[in-house]
Amino acid sequence: MESNSSFPRIWQNPSNFPAETILRELENLLRSNPDFWLKINKEGIIVDYKSSRFVNIGDKPETLLGKHIDVGLPPYLREIATEALAYLSEKKSQVFWKEYSYGIEPNIRHVEVRFVVLYEGYIMSNHRDITERKRLESAFLESESRFLSMAQNAADSIIIINDEGIIQFFNKTAEDTFGYSHEEVIGKNVTMIIPGEYKDKHDEYLRRYKATGTQHIIGVGRELTAQRKSGEIFPCELSVGEFKTKAGKMFTGILRDISQRKLQEQELYQYRNHLEDLVESQTMDLKMSKNIAEEASYMKSLFLANISHELKTPIHAILSYAELGEEKSASVSPEKIKEYFQIIDSSGKRLLGLLENLLDIAKLESGKMRYLFEKNCLKETTKFVINEMRLILEKRGITVVLVDKEERWEAEFDYERIQQVIRNILSNALKFIPNDTNIEISMIRREFIPRKTQSYVNGIGIQIRDFGPGIPPEDLDKIFEKFIQSKQVKAGTKGTGLGLSISREIVNDHHGLLYAENHESKGAIFTMLIPCSREGLR
Repeated sequence: MESNSSFPRIWQNPSNFPAETILRELENLLRSNPDFWLKINKEGIIVDYKSSRFVNIGDKPETLLGKHIDVGLPPYLREIATEALAYLSEKKSQVFWKEYSYGIEPNIRHVEVRFVVLYEGYIMSNHRDITERKRLESAFLESESRFLSMAQNAADSIIIINDEGIIQFFNKTAEDTFGYSHEEVIGKNVTMIIPGEYKDKHDEYLRRYKATGTQHIIGVGRELTAQRKSGEIFPCELSVGEFKTKAGKMFTGILRDISQRKLQEQELYQYRNHLEDLVESQTMDLKMSKNIAEEASYMKSLFLANISHELKTPIHAILSYAELGEEKSASVSPEKIKEYFQIIDSSGKRLLGLLENLLDIAKLESGKMRYLFEKNCLKETTKFVINEMRLILEKRGITVVLVDKEERWEAEFDYERIQQVIRNILSNALKFIPNDTNIEISMIRREFIPRKTQSYVNGIGIQIRDFGPGIPPEDLDKIFEKFIQSKQVKAGTKGTGLGLSISREIVNDHHGLLYAENHESKGAIFTMLIPCSREGLR
């Protein structure tokens, strides 16, 4: 069989063929092309076309014949064609290439157009639809962008190196973990984040892998140590993957700082080793909590019994003397009737006081107690309470000695509520001290730290000392609790203990202090201290 090389070929030897034959062959080739094309003469007149089902420039192609490109072509093509003709008029052997788009979302089509000079000065514009190629390019770029976004914002450090150990990628978490910026590490050897004693081993792993292909840590997670820019060594968890590029092999390291986890493991180990001690300690705490709860329950029951008794006593007195007065109003003297009314009045006031105390407790616990903070004189406030209680004090022969230093004891406080505190302290003292004794009240000034703050403030207050039996040491703080009272109350002394509990809450709301202690010689001392000014207090 004869070789095909003996047959002459037009496009290898065009000079051996007439121009008409060459043009006819060219026309046949162009018409077999699936692309859309237009043939334009050097004056810009469209003289031929070939339609395509892939490209549609608007009008039917046959309507373009004989029209100038400025008239026949749509605006987006008109500018390109004008530019191409100007370009090819000077560079006839070159190709003018551009891309354009037409249509409306979501049906936009993308086209690549090429203009070339044919024989006798004709120009052909070849239009190829590249919509699918554009879609694939866009999908690739979107995929790459998504990967970079995920890698940059990953919770773990992601570091990519080449087969020489040179860092190619360093995400934001890696920057935060190691203290290096992206610019500081790109192009540098990864050993800059490896502790000194492991640097040589890492280089040896890479050399061995390149020489033998033996994988040492690729695809295997392990724990090791890394080094921050500051020099700090920290434990981490590392997994390594491999991928290939045109430039060679790349290695992706995903690294997680496990410093916190190691501390937790160490704490867990310590807890496990001391579990028996912890169980015993917690058991003791539970026993103490149980005892406290039982004590509180008992004291609450005792409180309810006391308050029930305290409420019943004045109610019985009111009802009894009202009934007695009704029965004997016609037979007894007016003086006796007056005495009945006085007892009824006294019992009613006592009942009212108990109810007011209960309401005060409810207000304090719910945070609904309202205060009017104004600048007042603590000395005048104390004198008012003493004068108010004068009849009771004189009846028992008790003298209140107010140590007066001839100065104003000024502070910002609620006048009526601080009166209530002083009244409750004095009333409490009267329950325990014998007749014909003294109560001493003196002013104090000193710095202290209020509740809920961290700094000292200037304080002013009073100390009320009685000459009674004092307070059992174990009850010095209990007497301010609502359901736990002094042993003296348990032994039979009348009272509910609400007054001192309410007083401490009022002083607490003033950011002050209220506490009790025993005098070294005899009697109890109650100290109330409040800030001179409320400036800076919350």
